[in-house]
Amino acid sequence: MVREIGGTNMSVQSQIRRYMSSNYGNLISTSAPIFDETQKVWKAQFKSDYPRIIQDDMEPEKRILRFITLKGLGEIKLSQDLKVLEATPREKCVENLDSFLKLWLERAERIIVSASSDQLARVSGAEFVLNPIVMIISNLSQKSFIYDWEIDDEVRPENIKQYLKLLEELKVVERRENGWRDGNLFSALWEKSKIFKEFQTNILSYVIRERYSVIREILDIRRFETFVHVDTCYYAPSLEAEELLFRKEESIRSDYENLYDEIGPLRFRQILGELVTVGALKKKDGYYCGEEKIFDQMLVMREQLEEVAPQMASFR
Repeated sequence: MVREIGGTNMSVQSQIRRYMSSNYGNLISTSAPIFDETQKVWKAQFKSDYPRIIQDDMEPEKRILRFITLKGLGEIKLSQDLKVLEATPREKCVENLDSFLKLWLERAERIIVSASSDQLARVSGAEFVLNPIVMIISNLSQKSFIYDWEIDDEVRPENIKQYLKLLEELKVVERRENGWRDGNLFSALWEKSKIFKEFQTNILSYVIRERYSVIREILDIRRFETFVHVDTCYYAPSLEAEELLFRKEESIRSDYENLYDEIGPLRFRQILGELVTVGALKKKDGYYCGEEKIFDQMLVMREQLEEVAPQMASFR
């Protein structure tokens, strides 16, 4: 049985504070300790209000301070006479902290991909990397059936079959004896679209929005992933600041190289330009800024995720 601390808890908290200050610095703190009646020990969970300083390049003197509250970093246990029995090592806490920050970035990336999937579906990398999907829907739009023997005659049949399985999960295609035919979603989006190019964009957008993590892990989409990462390097700080920022190319590229990998200036500028062309970003007077409608969707999605999984991280 576990009970909350009563009125005599200050000595417990003081002891924990002293131990945390001496061994962990001021970056890691604890939740309120509780007494475990079964084990006869005090327990407190480690957490961190991790600071983020965000800058708007249009107002360099302005600094936006936000904190990401990260929980579950470790635990400390004290005996009834307040001796420390066990505590997660500092190195493990730092490791957990780094892992949670990476999870936050991945979560931000998922939000950004979902909210801007229509725009990302229009970049050149999407059509190139997801060409098997384009080939599948092009064939089905022309003759409504793809035979298994036709797939086996292609250069990389297993790759096509992977995409067919993914599209089957999304109701874009249906498995039939000896082959594949269009599914319910295929028919619905085909009716909605006026021309094949628009239909293709709608299909790719849906796949990116619903299965980006799958295609990233299973399939080789590095060329397209770069567009997602550049988009993330603009929108992730804006999500933390809870406002659209004005940022220079150099700032976004610096974040990209810190978070992901090195990239040449010509390639990076091309990607930024294409994100502007498809409407994922805007550019004015040398600054890049996000699209209001897309960003509003991201804020809603972030709030929903924090409600579903509050134990991982929250903002203030």
